[in-house]
Amino acid sequence: MLKNTISTLIQNSIAEKVFPGAVAYVLTDKKAIYHEAFGSRSVKPKRLSMFQTTLFDLASLTKPIVVGTLCMQLVEKNKICLNAPVETYLPEFRQTDVTLQHLLTHTSGLPAWLPIYLRAPSREKVIFYLGGIPLESQPGEKAVYSCLGYIVLGALLESVTGQSLDKLAKERIFAPLGMEWTRFNPPQAWREYCAATEDSNSFERRMVNYERYDWREGVIIGQVHDENAHFLGGISGNAGLFSTSRDLGKFCRTLLNNGGELLRPESFRKMQQVASAKGERRCIGWAVTDDGCLYHTGFTGTSIRICLKRKLAAILLTNRVHPDADRRGIIEFRKMFHNILFN
Repeated sequence: MLKNTISTLIQNSIAEKVFPGAVAYVLTDKKAIYHEAFGSRSVKPKRLSMFQTTLFDLASLTKPIVVGTLCMQLVEKNKICLNAPVETYLPEFRQTDVTLQHLLTHTSGLPAWLPIYLRAPSREKVIFYLGGIPLESQPGEKAVYSCLGYIVLGALLESVTGQSLDKLAKERIFAPLGMEWTRFNPPQAWREYCAATEDSNSFERRMVNYERYDWREGVIIGQVHDENAHFLGGISGNAGLFSTSRDLGKFCRTLLNNGGELLRPESFRKMQQVASAKGERRCIGWAVTDDGCLYHTGFTGTSIRICLKRKLAAILLTNRVHPDADRRGIIEFRKMFHNILFN
């Protein structure tokens, strides 16, 4: 019954053009209980079928999977302190009252988004630029989702460790879990397995009122969709990660097992503490739903929801931005999908 209900919902949503295709993977701490692919991974320039093994641009799922996890690992090793000002580790970030905890829980006061590819003087000056923009609220006052904060965190991790973010993630997260199809900047040979995203980044062009820029032309496949992450070379704390449903299942199962190979149980508990700020309920890396689930979405149409009490996780990967991000219905669809599983 559960399988039929999920399958019908996804097939109806494809027919209603909420997205061209989807992969849904539901698992417990012990086993997979549902794993199916639907529709098309691409409809332009040609229609290609979706598979369980299709790679997706995870967009903002990069934040909890990579940045949140790596930060807690470094806290365990006493390499960073969550309550320390960010400028302790990145002197060019000149917001003296903003701590790592603020950035990780989206309570820093930084704006939600800015086109840094149009505003920063160069890739090397991005942190200096972000360290000088006005805060929109006092640090710790409000929880407002900010991609900019995680761009700063990505740079901080690289500065503290002396390694690039992609190498850190591979060494400390993907390799230990056997996530062989998870990485930043997929090689050319992987692109035929990737779900397509937007055609010519039309959404961001509209967002910046068609300012002049070296915009990418044609359907984006196997490159990060987010233009800020692309400006940063495809390796950023806010976006850039690609993966498959099965690899993400390995990550989710580790969290369902109290941190598993990645984090000590006490670190994982600390990660789940909700920030005491107005607005959205946020912990380190994740949003926290009213029923206590860890939850995050990605702009490209991806999401993960993890219920630690019930030992149940749902991975939902869609290509809803293909071929244009101006689609409606993904929020309502996710709500219906999760209601089937978690209510």
